[in-house]
Amino acid sequence: MKFTGKIAQESLKNIGKELADDSAKKIPRIWILVADKHIAKIFRKKGEHLEFLGDAVPEIVHDDPTNKSVGRVVSSSGGSVHHKYEPHMDASQQESLSFARALADWLEKAVQEDAFDRFVLVAPPHILGDLRKTMSKEVHTRIVAEVNKELTKHDEASLLKELADIVWF
Repeated sequence: MKFTGKIAQESLKNIGKELADDSAKKIPRIWILVADKHIAKIFRKKGEHLEFLGDAVPEIVHDDPTNKSVGRVVSSSGGSVHHKYEPHMDASQQESLSFARALADWLEKAVQEDAFDRFVLVAPPHILGDLRKTMSKEVHTRIVAEVNKELTKHDEASLLKELADIVWF
């Protein structure tokens, strides 16, 4: 998976520490992931507004038919081996599931590095389903809302307006 923006330039641990409050009252660090099968846009609540952290896009993988490991993936959160694609899926479904797994693995890493406390997931129904299937229990426990909407095609201003209606300030 390829990243742009702040999440490509800084460690997750540093991004998570930026909003830490020195007072006794901890301010929850809330991330918002807006995704479809081609892109994920990552935001965080920062004070009274949302800060864009960056985009994540799937990497194009050209499978080598002579490679015996093609189609197998080792999960980073437990070392289990599973098949990358189900045999009954078309290429588009396979790409979508592969991207969802990559996002789930990245979110698991973010949880392990304590980058956020709460998490809002915004995606169309099939992407929500793929993400639910692939996310670890640790990531699931931090989800505070799932919104069944396709917002990745919105321009920046309308996307931020939609998200402001979802994440109250």
